[in-house]
Amino acid sequence: MPYADSGGLRLYYGVAGSGPPVLWHTGGCGDSTMWETAGYVAALPGYRHILFDHRGHGRSEAPTAVAGHQMSCYVDDVIAVLDDAGIERALLVGYSLGARVAYAVAASHPGRLGGMIGLDSVPGRAEQPADLRSDAGKVMAEGTRAVIQEMAADESEPPPPWLLEHLCSTDAVAFAGGYEAFATAPPFWPPDHLTVPTLFLLGVGGDDGDYWALGQSAAAAMPAARAVALPGLGHLQAFWRTDVTLPVIEQFLAERSGGGQAWR
Repeated sequence: MPYADSGGLRLYYGVAGSGPPVLWHTGGCGDSTMWETAGYVAALPGYRHILFDHRGHGRSEAPTAVAGHQMSCYVDDVIAVLDDAGIERALLVGYSLGARVAYAVAASHPGRLGGMIGLDSVPGRAEQPADLRSDAGKVMAEGTRAVIQEMAADESEPPPPWLLEHLCSTDAVAFAGGYEAFATAPPFWPPDHLTVPTLFLLGVGGDDGDYWALGQSAAAAMPAARAVALPGLGHLQAFWRTDVTLPVIEQFLAERSGGGQAWR
């Protein structure tokens, strides 16, 4: 089992398949096995899938202090995994927090990414670190299960039991750490500095019209980006409803790889 070293922290990643490399980054909860269980990896042959457990999740070590969850650390982790795997350039698929990590990697290391997919996360224009840290406090006060179950209850259909249990098993400190990463991320707006080809896949359910408009604005401001709506899907559905997400992801990967062995 390969482990990368990032500032003295051991980070687990696995590799499946061969072809242009794709690094998969999960959100505040869960680990890399959720991409396999949901069917993403099996449905996308012809790629070298880098399945990464980010710090504090799955088989990776956890930092001992909140400062270890700053966005700069999450960015360093991605670069450490790519370096350890001998990969110069990968496409990064990030869900939720993972999407925010992708944007930060694209801002500081654009040459390392051949493209990125942000699965249901676009920073709000008015996001404030204090508000994000308040969300972290809620996780610590109520626990991971309570927060995830509240999220699931707001959606139009329940998540598969395996996904709910997988997400709920995440340590609350690691989950809360994701909000510290949000709070310490580099400015996203205006996003015209992000030159990496980007696909925003955004759940649009109920009264999410403002969120969809936000994603469209972000894509329009970037030199090589587009936004695709996932109608009727909430945040958790945007992950597990692979009948909707996979065809769009597959098309984007094919466009970026051009049938070759390296990202253009």
